[in-house]
Amino acid sequence: MISAFLKPMLPSLSDKLPVGEDWVYEVKYDGFRCLLYWDHSSIIMTSRNGHHLHTIFPEIPDFLKSIENMVDHLFPLLIDGELCILENSFKANFEQIQKRGRLKQSERVKQAVKLYPSSFCAFDLLAVEGQYIYHEHFLKRKERLSSFMEALEIDTQKVIPSSFLNYVAFTDDIEYIEQTVRNNKSEGIVAKKLKSKWSSGTRTNHWIKVKNLKYSTLILTGYDTENGFFHVGVIKDDLIMFVGLFSHGISPEEKEALIQIVKKNQNGRSGSIILIEPSLCVELSFLEVYKDQLRQPRFVRFRFDADWEDCTWENLQKNS
Repeated sequence: MISAFLKPMLPSLSDKLPVGEDWVYEVKYDGFRCLLYWDHSSIIMTSRNGHHLHTIFPEIPDFLKSIENMVDHLFPLLIDGELCILENSFKANFEQIQKRGRLKQSERVKQAVKLYPSSFCAFDLLAVEGQYIYHEHFLKRKERLSSFMEALEIDTQKVIPSSFLNYVAFTDDIEYIEQTVRNNKSEGIVAKKLKSKWSSGTRTNHWIKVKNLKYSTLILTGYDTENGFFHVGVIKDDLIMFVGLFSHGISPEEKEALIQIVKKNQNGRSGSIILIEPSLCVELSFLEVYKDQLRQPRFVRFRFDADWEDCTWENLQKNS
């Protein structure tokens, strides 16, 4: 008997994709990691933290029930994937999946299904006919998942944004996937070894995630003495607009030097935050701009050559 939930295997994070004939690459979609259990009597969708998702995203089980007679001889099944709200074949909408994930009232859930329908993007098959197959090589599991999707008449060549169920195909063409991810502003790429096995609750170096980072130059606006974060902003409508804070990526020596610069040029305080007039610029990497704030900002370098007046909201949007 298989379990309806296993802690997912997680990829290791890197800033560079591995290369070699035993590596293949998949688009990383920005949503909720989800294990989908499917048998004759139930469909259970579980997040990586063990929370049930099938009640919040009912369109997925409703769709699966409508086609289950095509594959019910393979039950029980366990499928690994990402629950997303797709903007196109390569990019998911992080903001909308977050909003939907917070809904509890059934009427609001029904409205959200119509406005922002979700899609389960399957990338691995862990159990079939009640038997675990995660000990098999990734390539074998992927072939079995592809055959399963074909039996359901799901496109196995391309993710379809309007489909409730999708298959995430891999490629061995690293240049193609890097260009595709850049052009579509996807979250990133996951490299997977063809012979990798799936191990519950582990972080493996047989799967490598590389984020599709963006870069922009921003104005340093202050330093919080309580939590050690620097604040940054951009010019919008002739005012300095706060867009985020950072502490990662900066060396201890660089951080101490920056703190001294802030203290020397301070022009006031707001609680624990030392404020400075706009003058110094820094370059940060980030995943995207979400609710007018940088997601996962990280220090890259000082930009002593940059003019703070060029650090505008419009330029930040272009770089996003």
